[in-house]
Amino acid sequence: MYTAREFFRVLIMARSSHGDTTRHNIIMTALALYAERGLDGVSLRTISAESGTRNSAAAHYHFGSRLGVLEAVVTFITNYTRPAFKAGLDATEADAHPSLRAVVEAMATPYLSLAVTPDWGPAALRFMAHLNADNTPDVVQLMNKHFRPDVERIELQLHRVLPDVPRDILRIRLAITFVNLIHGAAEIDMLSNTPFGNIRPDNNTLFNCFVDYVEGGLSANPVGR
Repeated sequence: MYTAREFFRVLIMARSSHGDTTRHNIIMTALALYAERGLDGVSLRTISAESGTRNSAAAHYHFGSRLGVLEAVVTFITNYTRPAFKAGLDATEADAHPSLRAVVEAMATPYLSLAVTPDWGPAALRFMAHLNADNTPDVVQLMNKHFRPDVERIELQLHRVLPDVPRDILRIRLAITFVNLIHGAAEIDMLSNTPFGNIRPDNNTLFNCFVDYVEGGLSANPVGR
């Protein structure tokens, strides 16, 4: 797990491929700091200072507000994950008879892959876990803006493959799945230190275990229905 300063060293090494711009540096610095300290533990002035800019108000200048910085970080992450997410969902939508596993894999792959790559992936997951836990209206609106269309596509595909599960129950299960996906992937290293010892498997086994777990939860017969 990177500390913020270790993350900055990785960032400096990556600047040649991303473009050495103040705006990009602020986004990556904000991502690292929010992941490490939480959304309420970081000021715009701190982000500006840690990004290396000489202007202590640079974050405010480029993004206008804390919410503007948060949205820029979310956009950076989704620009990375969305191609894989879109490809997986496009394939299930084009399939006349998609399997439940195919839908779950399409949903999980982009996020679980962040746990192992790129260098900023684990920080992105921790940032998203903080974002997911924040119930303030502006953050909820931000989350809905960026993720609701994708969630609605997933829900529609799940309804296709699980027509016998009531729609309201399916939506509750999907919401729980996303919480488990984001928070579980963010804390994946905890598997190295459990009451059973180090049970961290290889990435392929870990992915299949998660998909198995989600398949079972989504398809279970509702109690009392």
